[in-house]
Amino acid sequence: MNTALGAIRSECARSAALRARELGPSLSGVTKRIAPRHAVLLGFLALLAGCSHDTYQPDPARVQAPAGPATFDDCELGDGSTVPSAFPRGSLARPGPAELTLACGLSTQLAALGEPSLFPVSPSAEVYRVLWLRSDGHPVSVRFERQGTTGQVRGAQTAGKGVGTPGELLEETTSAATPDLVSGVLTRIEAARFWGAAPPTPGDTAVAERGSTWVFEGVKGGQYRVRVFQRETLARDPSYTALARTLVGSSGLHIEGNVY
Repeated sequence: MNTALGAIRSECARSAALRARELGPSLSGVTKRIAPRHAVLLGFLALLAGCSHDTYQPDPARVQAPAGPATFDDCELGDGSTVPSAFPRGSLARPGPAELTLACGLSTQLAALGEPSLFPVSPSAEVYRVLWLRSDGHPVSVRFERQGTTGQVRGAQTAGKGVGTPGELLEETTSAATPDLVSGVLTRIEAARFWGAAPPTPGDTAVAERGSTWVFEGVKGGQYRVRVFQRETLARDPSYTALARTLVGSSGLHIEGNVY
């Protein structure tokens, strides 16, 4: 076995050197610890696979369409394929090309921020998320998940700006939500009448070219709600302004500039 492994290593090294000269520098591989009793067998199989195949590149992840009565439009990707929007049709604005453009733009930003779709909606989950887009600042998302009197908070921001081409993940934070924070968030949710008798009828909404756009999402008791505010509209609604500041402030993110 040792003689066979030595011969394969020599052949792989020679092949790798040839490929390196042809392809130029590449990323180094990731090593993992393997139990000693399996190391020889797994190493033998790995060497065989390495000699018989080029560098493995997995297919890009695809989001599956969520189950339920809601309808989700498809967003086109740069490679010609499509994925479902993270927002049900008609939830952001009146259904049509403008809403599809908005939904796909927001979905792309959420994906870059490492945020999942809130669908399918779990009947036991209570989750609130805000997406904050500024024309002159980095996209920011904060997700608050309640778990009784405590919970969790995840914040993220990317290197992009506005709703343009998403940037790479710049910062990510996770922390436990204290009972005081949970109480504060729920108080502001109630003050904003987020779960009013009926969801507001969405109008024609778009991301502001200048200023900021705020997208509030919520899941509770199997229901889903989303509200979109431009900076000027949010400034006239103190309850949603307080909710925005509470969520962003709880994230621990290093925000450049003011929260507006």
